[in-house]
Amino acid sequence: MNATLRARSLGWVVLLAACGTPEGASAPSYGAIQGQALGTTWSVRWAPVEALDAATAQATTDRVLAEVDAGMSTWRDDSEIMRVRAADGPLPVSEDTADVVRAALVLAEATGGAFDPTVKPLMDLWGLHGNPRSTWPSPDEIAQARGAVGWERVRVGRDAEGRPTLDDGGTVLDLSAIAKGHAVDRVMHALVAEGATELLVEVGGEVRTAGRSPRGGAWTVGVDRPVPGSLPGQDFAAVVAASNRAVATSGNYRNALSIGTRTVHHTMDPRTGHPARNPARSATVIATDTRAADGWATALMVLGAEGLPLVEARPDLEAWLLVEGPSGEIQPLATSGMATFLDRVALEPSGPQD
Repeated sequence: MNATLRARSLGWVVLLAACGTPEGASAPSYGAIQGQALGTTWSVRWAPVEALDAATAQATTDRVLAEVDAGMSTWRDDSEIMRVRAADGPLPVSEDTADVVRAALVLAEATGGAFDPTVKPLMDLWGLHGNPRSTWPSPDEIAQARGAVGWERVRVGRDAEGRPTLDDGGTVLDLSAIAKGHAVDRVMHALVAEGATELLVEVGGEVRTAGRSPRGGAWTVGVDRPVPGSLPGQDFAAVVAASNRAVATSGNYRNALSIGTRTVHHTMDPRTGHPARNPARSATVIATDTRAADGWATALMVLGAEGLPLVEARPDLEAWLLVEGPSGEIQPLATSGMATFLDRVALEPSGPQD
């Protein structure tokens, strides 16, 4: 069994290029751009620059991320999601936003509600979205917050003119756990359409790749060991070979708070209204698209080892969990195909790889 990890909470991932260019082969020139959007950072590397110049890559990436932000941002009152929250009944939305909501609802059903895009009231109640509390929530407070949560109440439909509509059913719809992955996919498709063939797209730590890395071999993603207080890139648990794949990891070891004498991790179980009792320290998912990897990584933080059979049944997914053993040691759990993607594993302190 093997395992991987990165702390999404800080929005960082270490990107590595492994394997040299084959003898006699000429390596293409790669471009690199980066920026900020969706409340986080993003970066892109691509080739050939002869087919896609930096100005076009920048403009294309900015446009796509602006479109995702206009649909799904929770930081601006005029986004489609925020207008749906404020509405009493269905509102027209873009096809893009409707598609992401449908995907979130499919994932919620597949995970029995462990993934729930309406969980925000519970996160707020427990102080996991800021405003930390000093006392344990009462049963009545938890019941009231749970009454505002329920993915089954969200409806995606069409109006008389055929436009997609969205009704949150009185919930507080939030696509943060899946929107960054969707943004990566959209940027990837847009840049490929502009001429990129070798490509890495990263938004808030969610990664998707195509083709070869600048060193001529597989793109690789370095992922952090789950040590509270450690800095991103300080100590790797593994390096994952991820060419032509998407990689997403959730981790809670940098997001813990104290309520009275008890410690609460940043993993909420929407099904119970309480923080997950035995959450994974981190969950990494490899998929063919980043939206799926992003959402399943979130769900597996709640499900832990119980979620691995769900992933095992899906040929498009592989997963690697790091869980805490009985003596506090880190134990890896993985689906059967995950070993194919593992390049280097070091669960003991090792320092960054070269």
